[in-house]
This record gives sequence, structure tokens and C-alpha cells, in this order.
Amino acid sequence: MSETTQTDPSALPEPATDDRIIGATLILISEHGLGGVTMSQIADAAGVARQTLYNHFGDIESIVATTIEQHNRESIGLLEAALQIAESPTARIEQLVRHFASVGAHSDHALDLHGALAAELREGLDTYQNVVEAHIGKIIEDGQLNGDFRSDLSLAFDTGLIRALLDGVRDLAEHSPDKAAQIATAGTRTVLSALR
Repeated sequence: MSETTQTDPSALPEPATDDRIIGATLILISEHGLGGVTMSQIADAAGVARQTLYNHFGDIESIVATTIEQHNRESIGLLEAALQIAESPTARIEQLVRHFASVGAHSDHALDLHGALAAELREGLDTYQNVVEAHIGKIIEDGQLNGDFRSDLSLAFDTGLIRALLDGVRDLAEHSPDKAAQIATAGTRTVLSALR
């Protein structure tokens, strides 16, 4: 007979200081906007001393830059893992749509930071966008080569249109997370109709 062990919640490790700081920063920015957040507020919300905060990050922009970088790594990893399991361009489109529906449904602290950031930080935000658009272009190209998609599609033009449809899927799922599966199904049908 095996013994069941229970973990004492107080024995669990605390999130790393950087993670607590980044999490607190995201919440504060979502509540107050980028311009309404101070280092003092971040320290209080993260439960760290101000000196500890300054030891980890020199200013708010460095916290935001780290947050964007971490978010990009995680999002790109999830997207590429989803696309690897799909064997055809049609299946990859379905995975893309599901990915965007999932991102929307789980965007508790979705932030529109683009206009509030310095140019070099805006480039960090664009990294994920560029990866997504490269995948869309490759999927369209592969679909045209094997006859799944229309031959008259323009990579330059239609990649942007498909991206806009995916953004619409994300936005709908953000507003109705309980309907994310239905949104993904309808989104897949719409995107594939545009490509076939």
C-alpha cells in the first residue's frame, strides 16, 4: 500500500523575485496604464523592498522590456509547438486559429503598450508579430504548392488579411472566453474559406 503525501502550501517555493516584479508590473499597467505606474507601486505590489526592485531593474522601461521578451519567448514557443503537430497547411491554419483563440481567452492582462513605449521597446513587441506573419506566409505558400489554397493569393497582401482575421479571433475570444472553442471553429472556417 502506497502512502499519499500532501504538500504543505507554505513549503512551496515563492515565485522568483523577477517573476513577482513582472507580474505586479503587468497588473499595475493593466489597471493604470504605463504612465500611471511608479517604481514604488511596483515594489509594493510585488512585495519587495524598493532597493531590491532597483537591484533587479533600473527603471520601468527595463521591467517592460524584460516582460515583452519573456512574453515573446513563451508565445512563440506555444505557437511553434502547435504548428509542429499539424501535417498539412490546412491543419496549420486550424492550429493558428486555435492559438489566437486561446491567447484571447487567456489574456487577463492584455496591454496595448505599443504607443507608450520607446522605439527600441516597440521593436520587441513586433518580434512576435513578425514570427506570426512569417508562419502565415509559409503556410499560404505551402498550401498553394500542394493545391490546398488558391493560386491567385498574394503573399504580401493576403498574409496581412489573414493576420487581421486572426486578430479578430483573438479579440472575440478575449471578450467571450467561455466561447473560445466556438470562436476557433468559426474562425477556422472563415480563414479557410478565404484561402480556398
